[in-house]
Amino acid sequence: MNNKVQVQQVEKFEILPSNQPANNTYSFRQGNPIVTFNIGSTNKLLRASSVRINGTLKVVAAGVNAQARQVNNNSIRQGGGTPLVNINGRTGVSGCFQNINIASNDTNQTLESIRQYGRLCASILPSTHSSDDFMSNSGLVELNAGQDAVSGNYVNNEVSFSTRLFCGLLNGGNAIPLGVNGVRGLAINLELVADQQFLFGTGAGNGAGASYELSNLSLSGDMLILNEAGQQQLSVPGNGGFQYNSWNNLYSVINSNDATQTYNLANSNVLSVLHNFLPVINANNYAVDGYTTGLPQLTDVTGVTYSGGDVSINKVSFSRGGMKLALDYDLDEQVQAANGRPQVGLEVNALAAIPSNKKSAHALNQPLLHGYGGRDENIFDSSGLQAFASVDAGSRNFAIGINTDPVSEVGIDFKGQSYATRIQSNLDGKSPNAIYTYVLSKNTLLYSPQGIQVQA
Repeated sequence: MNNKVQVQQVEKFEILPSNQPANNTYSFRQGNPIVTFNIGSTNKLLRASSVRINGTLKVVAAGVNAQARQVNNNSIRQGGGTPLVNINGRTGVSGCFQNINIASNDTNQTLESIRQYGRLCASILPSTHSSDDFMSNSGLVELNAGQDAVSGNYVNNEVSFSTRLFCGLLNGGNAIPLGVNGVRGLAINLELVADQQFLFGTGAGNGAGASYELSNLSLSGDMLILNEAGQQQLSVPGNGGFQYNSWNNLYSVINSNDATQTYNLANSNVLSVLHNFLPVINANNYAVDGYTTGLPQLTDVTGVTYSGGDVSINKVSFSRGGMKLALDYDLDEQVQAANGRPQVGLEVNALAAIPSNKKSAHALNQPLLHGYGGRDENIFDSSGLQAFASVDAGSRNFAIGINTDPVSEVGIDFKGQSYATRIQSNLDGKSPNAIYTYVLSKNTLLYSPQGIQVQA
């Protein structure tokens, strides 16, 4: 008898939400913002990279009878016209989700919980996809073609999607044991974001405001069925464990020209930290895209809107317990910022903080898509007509971040030690900008006959 554990078969599965509404429609406005999928405990392995959320997206127009009318963005054409109601061209349908929680189905032990998930995707996706990736692959299934004009055409109709979940647990490359010697099933809980965060445009805020609906939702993927030896190992409770990555979110605000932000990460294996920025009043605001990833913004002379221009970030440093972290020097970008040039030191380290893009082989960080100093490049078709008024309105893919352990990939211990960033810029004290901080950590799940435990 061969006692070696082997995969004998790949089984496709598709399950429906366990809290499906009577009308099969989830909507933030209609009071059904929570979607729950339950995968029961079974003696199989889940191929994590195969998990997809499938469904249909419908955007309905603003106005008194908004629920009866769909958006009409037919004003978009070559040479002019902007969508009346739109979604971010890079996050696509991933921007629908505000918070994601993954737990054990049997014990309800939380394995990973990501708040502000859409803002995380706003940095991950353009850092791991090129323009061609968006247009030819990702845009077809995740509704993120990389151009606002294309996204405006998407939302003219009900469109189907099949999107990945960019969680650490589901993107680590390892199969997840679903039985008693593992996570004991999974409960995946998705919370929808507010309409005014997902949608934006000149017509989005009219009347009651535009809204969106998700219907026909399902979760699909691959199960790996093992041979008899593997089935026996999975079916008998024992002691063991495995490691997986997880993202966590922290929120803060920056407003001064020399700001030190201190965070308690409370994890013993921190792999990287990533920060992106958004003016405070741009969140949950129909008038602007809440998923842009540009530089912090200055207010105008009235102090009401953020039309005062980009903030010049001059120096950035990272520290642990008051000592320099990963880099033994400050990232000095003052000359580049003053001349509207790519801030390479900041961008390279931010890209390195995203584990699936260590070599930066696919990214939107290129001169054509930067538009530094407001001098956006224009794209023309073969006849000389301007195809788009300018590149994607949220053109810049900017963040700051650090890979804390690029060599061993074990991570750095931050239990009992603080993590801090120092950002020196030309902020004026009246332009509050939110900092969305995402921490990637390595966790260990231990299982025994008594249950499971997560060690961070």
